[in-house]
Amino acid sequence: MKTHLFTEASNTTAEDAELPLKEYYKGLFRVVAGLYDDLEELTDAQLHILSEEFGEATGAESMSSVTYEQQSPVGFEEMVQDAQNALINTVSDSDIMIILFSTSVFDAIIPEIWDEIVDAAKPESIWCLSAARSSLEAVDIEKLLSKGCTVLTYHRVGVAQIDTDTQEELLKIVNERISE
Repeated sequence: MKTHLFTEASNTTAEDAELPLKEYYKGLFRVVAGLYDDLEELTDAQLHILSEEFGEATGAESMSSVTYEQQSPVGFEEMVQDAQNALINTVSDSDIMIILFSTSVFDAIIPEIWDEIVDAAKPESIWCLSAARSSLEAVDIEKLLSKGCTVLTYHRVGVAQIDTDTQEELLKIVNERISE
């Protein structure tokens, strides 16, 4: 099973820019990194991290390598474009698609490409979407459900990208799917 987890970088970081991005980011990012680790044990998982510093990068890349390649911050608009391209390019091979964004990032990225990614989504894939309730209500989740997809949502009310209950439910569904 192939998993793609999309999330945002954290403002809290380690000092060692040679660390993989998955380890470089600290604070609440550690919760997402822990979820990724759990999924990586069960599936072929890829962590995608968004930042205005470098756009979109994988969790295995280091901050020093992605910022060297860019040589300057890319900014919000390029980050949005990079994320949209990455989502469009990964959704068709994804058995599990996880999107954990703040309201502003979700609203800038997802509605514009929603129909395209839903059309390309694998039937019966597993989706986990995290954003403000208003952001999630602005996209037609029913389109995924009509393809037989399992969809979990977490309505963000603070800074946490995902709560424990949603993580546990996601991992339960993944484990059940693997054992089918």
